[in-house]
Amino acid sequence: MITLTFEEKQSLGFQFLLEEMQPNCIYGQELIKNAAPYGREQKEELEAELDRLERLTKQYEKERAFWNGLELVLMQMKEVRGSLKRGAELVLTDLELFELKHFLLQSEKLCRFWNAGPGGKAESSEAAGKDSAAQNAQAAELPGITLLDTSKALDILDPQKRRLPGFYIADEYAEDLKAVRERKRHLEVVLRQEHAPDAKDALLHKRQEQVDQEEEIQQRIREEITTQLRPWLPAIWKNCETVGRLDFLLQKAKLALHYEGIRPVLTERELKLKEMVHPAIRGRLTAKGKEFTPISFEMKPGAAVITGANMGGKSVALRTIALNAVLAQSGFFVYAKEAKLPLFDNICMVAEEYQSMQNGLSSFGGEMIRLQQALEAQKQGFSLLIFDELARGTNPDEGAAIVRAAVKYLGQKQAMAILATHYDHVAEYADFHYQVAGLKNVDLRELEAEIHSAETRKGIDIIAKHMNYGIYQVHGKEECPRDAIHICGLLGLEPELMALIEEDF
Repeated sequence: MITLTFEEKQSLGFQFLLEEMQPNCIYGQELIKNAAPYGREQKEELEAELDRLERLTKQYEKERAFWNGLELVLMQMKEVRGSLKRGAELVLTDLELFELKHFLLQSEKLCRFWNAGPGGKAESSEAAGKDSAAQNAQAAELPGITLLDTSKALDILDPQKRRLPGFYIADEYAEDLKAVRERKRHLEVVLRQEHAPDAKDALLHKRQEQVDQEEEIQQRIREEITTQLRPWLPAIWKNCETVGRLDFLLQKAKLALHYEGIRPVLTERELKLKEMVHPAIRGRLTAKGKEFTPISFEMKPGAAVITGANMGGKSVALRTIALNAVLAQSGFFVYAKEAKLPLFDNICMVAEEYQSMQNGLSSFGGEMIRLQQALEAQKQGFSLLIFDELARGTNPDEGAAIVRAAVKYLGQKQAMAILATHYDHVAEYADFHYQVAGLKNVDLRELEAEIHSAETRKGIDIIAKHMNYGIYQVHGKEECPRDAIHICGLLGLEPELMALIEEDF
């Protein structure tokens, strides 16, 4: 199973999406917090989850009122698993019995809501209890999301079947309880009428005897109720899990609709993402009045290299690819026009934020530790390995040699390795080569005129506005891009220095 740390989720943008979700109950909140990719051996489970998500997404758009109503019920589902664990061995307290009754009331309400389905009419509580497990999976068309009928467990806590929210050990639980309470009430009436101190003390003593006897009977009844509930505890626990799964699925559906996600197609060895976006990065750009350039990328097992000037395009492409791969394998929709992805045994990303500076390692040392961890992970199965400017922490000659060797090595393994680099003579060893578009299709003379007509300090903003951060696939040998040199000239770098740069390049 693939495990991602909080820092990794945050770097990829996965944590951003998890925090965008607004779960209705503790059970959904817990699943969101612990969201992780499925293993390759869980492909059938993942496909089933994507089936449910696809159906729910379509239903949610058509019947929002129904799902909003269902969410209101989910909001009332409180945490009871502590009481369930305790009740397996110990006698439950009145508070715990109250909380369980509240959960069971909401479960019954949810079951009726669920059985009715969108546009339907909720059944009575008795009708809802009949063959509930078989009915509800069909009603909302979400196979595998099945609420178990626990109405008989609720009857144990509500012998009068009034379905009121409070819990009280009622007289109906035992004849002797009813009798002792009647005696206590009678003594209380007499007490209010008695004024003689000695007689009043005697009455108080008798009343206390009844109170003690009442508590003994109530404790016996708590034990009996707990014993009667024990066979139902596994079903109630199962419903806690189902409520969480339903809540989590609802949040996935709303996220998919909000960011226009699509269902990914799971493949064996093909990765193809057309016009994908990164919601977190797109959101930051939108806040600045800029646009996110959709990214298209495809490859098969081997090594892919993304080249281009250090203007952010390569890192954005890497994170967008990695995020959508993690989303697909975690049972989410992905943010692209078309998405085909294989399942991986490992997903590793080596980027600047993973360097172990806090452990006393140099920047380069941290990179190499992460590189070795990625290579070890690759030995354990089919892996997605992503490297953002590998070996940036050393001198260019050594760095380039390390990256070229990594490309040669990984190209021979059963993995998909994607490396972003600005080093020369790396792409020629790759199976796939992508280039950041940058200023490729920009008329530099027009751009220069626009910069010259504006204030000098605004030049970088004007360049950024025209910069294309998308990537395109390079077939065969292509002339090395000159974006960095063009930017130097556009920003008015000293002409004599520019001449020397041109001469050397």
